[in-house]
Amino acid sequence: MGRIVYAAAMSHVLHPPYYEKNVGPHGKRMVEELIAVVGEMGRELSARRPDALVIVADDHLNVFSFDAVPAMCVRIGRSVSRMSQEGAIEFDRALDGLAERYPVHEDLANRILEDGLEAGFDFAASWSAPLDHAFLSPLTALYGTRPMPPLVPFWVNCFVAPLPPARRCFAAGQHIARVVADGPWNVAVIATGGLSHFPELSLARVGTSDVEFDRRVIGWMQRGEHASLTALTTKELHATGSHELLNWMVLLGAVTPARARVRFFGEMGRIDLAALEWDVT
Repeated sequence: MGRIVYAAAMSHVLHPPYYEKNVGPHGKRMVEELIAVVGEMGRELSARRPDALVIVADDHLNVFSFDAVPAMCVRIGRSVSRMSQEGAIEFDRALDGLAERYPVHEDLANRILEDGLEAGFDFAASWSAPLDHAFLSPLTALYGTRPMPPLVPFWVNCFVAPLPPARRCFAAGQHIARVVADGPWNVAVIATGGLSHFPELSLARVGTSDVEFDRRVIGWMQRGEHASLTALTTKELHATGSHELLNWMVLLGAVTPARARVRFFGEMGRIDLAALEWDVT
């Protein structure tokens, strides 16, 4: 019988030069503090020795296109490549110098995909989608130079309407937990993104965060008030710039009823940064 041995969520632009340029010295210092905390979390993660790591993040319209935008997608195959972009935008510079390929845990990825069809989840599948900063910036901060276990990258559409509702993302996480429990693997689950901010497609809102909303949802996670979280509407998430919380909803479904422990929270102004762990042992 398998089990989830570690679970955490964190912001996914962990690249000090980006914040120094766009926010200033205090932004650089704050993300450096967050990176140090995530490094400590990574040592705990490594000590749990997971056989596989499910990482839930979103696409920034540089993997999928308007030809087809899956609500949720499982990366399958034997390995996954790092995204390579000429003239990459600032936060994708976090990919510079990283390994070009990473192993995929084929068996777990296939089980999530195939059992999902039986359970009513029509997940998309990709054999070729690469990983951008949303996946690799947090993983690099977690693992440093230590070897990573095989990955199961899981995309959630957080940008292109219609978005999957919070309750559906939570249910997808519950499905992942069932697959893990039915299998032989010890698994870690990482969700990335946010907190509140506005993508640069919404230029009128760039440069603001919703601290009150962020503190409220983190409080719900600390208290295990998952019903309040799954009741959040797409309209609320859009209005607060909290679209990437949909990634976190998948993790919450996988670990429910566990409560979160806040390892880091910082109010930057442009975006609020956080790192949380869940007690799943």
